[in-house]
Amino acid sequence: MPDDDLWLAVPEDAYAQWQREEATGADRRAFADQSIVQHRSMFSRFNDYLIAHHASVASYGADHLDGFFADLAQNCAPGTTTRLRYLKLIDRFTRHLVNIELRADNPAAQMLINESWPEDEPTPIYLSARDDARLQAVCVSSDGATFKELRNTAIVALFLSSGVTAAELRQLRVGDLDVSDARPTVFIEKHGPRIARRVPIDAFAIDAVRAYHQARQTIQCTTQWLFIATTAGKPMLPDTMLKCVRAVLKRAGLTAADESPRLLRNTYGRRHIAAGKTNEQVSYLMGLSSHRTATRLRQTVNVGELSETQA
Repeated sequence: MPDDDLWLAVPEDAYAQWQREEATGADRRAFADQSIVQHRSMFSRFNDYLIAHHASVASYGADHLDGFFADLAQNCAPGTTTRLRYLKLIDRFTRHLVNIELRADNPAAQMLINESWPEDEPTPIYLSARDDARLQAVCVSSDGATFKELRNTAIVALFLSSGVTAAELRQLRVGDLDVSDARPTVFIEKHGPRIARRVPIDAFAIDAVRAYHQARQTIQCTTQWLFIATTAGKPMLPDTMLKCVRAVLKRAGLTAADESPRLLRNTYGRRHIAAGKTNEQVSYLMGLSSHRTATRLRQTVNVGELSETQA
């Protein structure tokens, strides 16, 4: 299908293809896997808004942008750069649509003129403790669930209970998950700047992860990927993992400005900070060589959320 036809017929597929083949960041380098997953989540949210308001990526105007950002503001914590990140993403793909003559204008470009990055570190996006508990409550396996249902629930449960990134989860092998003890653990190999570590799985996710692990062992295939897209053993695609996260968030009645694995990873780190762990401990659990992310997450935790040992 020609490029312009794909943008009109299946915008999310067109965006994924464009990002994979052409899109680059400000330094002209390809985006990292984690960023790609996050960007597709953001594009999907914007596209859903356009569809709900009888518009498309080829026809939206400044009024649609204003409405989208007004809607987005309801799910953004103060001090975040969410609005600016969305605006830059929309500007980036709209410039492409102008270049291929699918659009004549770029409404996002004018809005960007009046925007700037905050001087301080941006606040990471996360689920509140209350919403975290709501999501945990639906990360459970049910009797009679299909392999796909067990897999999708376990993916979200593992994101939320171990702080693994999307790229790391995709590379997990069956042997990396140890469910033999009362407290299962997952071994995460070094991936890019992320350090190798073995992480205990938080208690709420144990049953869901065990149920999937048991089902996975019944499937004989040529690969040892823990999470597989087909019975032939193909690894999970980033888009599929993204859809798993969005589906479980919806099941819990939750929405967020960024409904990607990064949201769950930050929520995991913040939960452990509130439980009393040090920045060093949380950085290790998340595979980080510096304490920068843990420091930013700690700044979002209120005194009332801290464990008794830390308050």
